[in-house]
Amino acid sequence: MEVKLDKLCEKNLVAAYVDDELDVTAQACFEEHLKDCQDCRLELRVHRQFICELDALLTNDVQVSVPINFSRVVAARAVSDMSGVRTRAENRKAIIFCLVLGVTGFALIGSTTRVAMVSFVRVSARKFFSLIDLVSHAIYDLAVSVAVISRVLSRKLIADDGDLRIALVVLVFAIFLLTRLISGYHRRDAIE
Repeated sequence: MEVKLDKLCEKNLVAAYVDDELDVTAQACFEEHLKDCQDCRLELRVHRQFICELDALLTNDVQVSVPINFSRVVAARAVSDMSGVRTRAENRKAIIFCLVLGVTGFALIGSTTRVAMVSFVRVSARKFFSLIDLVSHAIYDLAVSVAVISRVLSRKLIADDGDLRIALVVLVFAIFLLTRLISGYHRRDAIE
């Protein structure tokens, strides 16, 4: 442990000195400081006395009789007997503090939720209107395609052969083929 000479009293070096945690230079510096500083000498004496008393207590075999259910009784009293621990003023302050924290938390959550809900509604509306646009374009394209195909087929087949059944079969086949092509096109766009 490195020690600066000008701040020996400010640091708590007594415990490190007694526990022999200082390096040789710091130990010598602290011993020189002890010669001139009455406060540090007193602190060192008190610390050494405390260590001695602690060692004496720990080395003596003192038998203390404890009731059989001592831990249960202490735990039950600690849980049930909280009277006198806090005054009414402290309890009121704690309740007010909890209420202020709760209201602040709800306000912060509310403002964050409002922003999240607005963005969620915007995104949902945008997707909904995109879907409506896609369906309307698909229906329009289907109607135009059916009209074009039926006009071409009706002119060719009816004008040439005069048989309407062939025109209907070709029309149904063209509609089926067109719907398959449109759904494949939109499915490929959705995947990309």
